[in-house]
Amino acid sequence: MPLPCLKSKLYFILPAGLPSAELLRLVEAAISGGVGMIQYREKAKPTRQMIEEAVRILRLTRLASVPLIINDRTDVALAAEADGVHVGEQDMPVATARRLLGPCAIVGATTPDAQSVAIAEREGASYVAIGPVFGSPTKPEKAAVGVEAVHRTQQATRLPVCAIGGINETNIRELVSQNVALYAVVSAISSADDPQAATARLVTTIATSES
Repeated sequence: MPLPCLKSKLYFILPAGLPSAELLRLVEAAISGGVGMIQYREKAKPTRQMIEEAVRILRLTRLASVPLIINDRTDVALAAEADGVHVGEQDMPVATARRLLGPCAIVGATTPDAQSVAIAEREGASYVAIGPVFGSPTKPEKAAVGVEAVHRTQQATRLPVCAIGGINETNIRELVSQNVALYAVVSAISSADDPQAATARLVTTIATSES
């Protein structure tokens, strides 16, 4: 399915490895600040714990009509009855995730080049993601692709495009001219002294810069 109508274009990816209470605190702050979509991304926690955390987060996001996406783990998305999944290059193919989750789920895909964009579109992705646009503290091993890569991705697909990687209050204005569908951030919210206020500022910057 295409992306639903979101409250904003801001997409908050929760940091991995945090205690459940801290995850919930960040989710509540981001929702209060006007976030449009949230992603739960864990790599090392046991599957049972991941499902339990996702269910607890969903209680908050459903009340606020904010979709919750699970990173990589289609099985966790299914078990928790989340709104969708985001798959990377080495994860489950988009077509398989779509078949398992059904036509109403949101299925996002990481697409570093034109070939992967075409495959994601053909297999039923809801959106494609390109990055890191800027240097990213969460993935320092990956070189920044720049704003021009976002533009090329938009030219290559009819799908909504998500810009990700190193986006913060300082550089987000460099992106708004591209009018992307989603601006994905991690530390711009999670590392802020006041995550709710940081979310609200980012939402306002996107809205006012694109208007």
